[in-house]
Amino acid sequence: MADTLDALDRPTDYYRRREMAKTVTRDSVWKGYLTREMGLTPFSRGDIPGLEDIHLLAQKVYRERKDEIIRSSRGFSEYNPFYFILHNEDIHAYPEFVEAAISPALIEIISDYLGTVPRLQHINMWMARPSDSTYGSQLFHLDKPDVHFVRVFINVFPCTPENGPTTVLPASLSEPARKGSEYERVYYSEDGRLSDKELLKHCSEDDLLTLPPEEGAGGICDTSTCLHFGSRCRSGERVTLVFNYALAHKINGSPTRELPRPANMTPAQEMMLDAF
Repeated sequence: MADTLDALDRPTDYYRRREMAKTVTRDSVWKGYLTREMGLTPFSRGDIPGLEDIHLLAQKVYRERKDEIIRSSRGFSEYNPFYFILHNEDIHAYPEFVEAAISPALIEIISDYLGTVPRLQHINMWMARPSDSTYGSQLFHLDKPDVHFVRVFINVFPCTPENGPTTVLPASLSEPARKGSEYERVYYSEDGRLSDKELLKHCSEDDLLTLPPEEGAGGICDTSTCLHFGSRCRSGERVTLVFNYALAHKINGSPTRELPRPANMTPAQEMMLDAF
């Protein structure tokens, strides 16, 4: 009901995004790349056109900004276990990140999955450093299930188990785990986090999937449907480039207004950056 009401608040935009999704996916080779059953698909470097070398630019930015970010503790807090190396307001200097985030292949994959052309909400780069803690997003959680996020995670450097990779319970297994753990109550009445002990009452460790470790590899994940955690960094660092997309009728304001607009965008790309 809430989703319908949100859609009715902007019916023209809702309709045109669904129609555009049909257009861009009609003959797409990416149909079914991300499935509702899994809610997750890993990829290797070079699998998705437009992402092949974006981690190399991210490495350059990391080296330029790392020391400053650590000094300022940007993003890091008692509630958040990682630093923000990049956020939307920083991307004006690096338009290549926008070009990657709205590449045709990603638009087709995510539009096919959601049945609508979403909006790009954020471009981030996260850095987790060694810690013995387990809190915040290091615990199993969902990202705003009432909004519906799909995220693209790209390893900027190799990410081993000790570095704290994103770890996901597929959608088909997250659903019964959410019911068994009364996750909706935990989300809306508590802090929205589940310990390993609590989650593993409802699934097996063998059910959990970890994104591939190579630099430039990563995954596309419905983080509002799949229970997941990340940034449990015990040694080295975990540096991740993240593109965040959401259903347009669920977002208010203009989160992408700071982002540069690439030249010669297609209508679908313009729609990804639209703010209404």
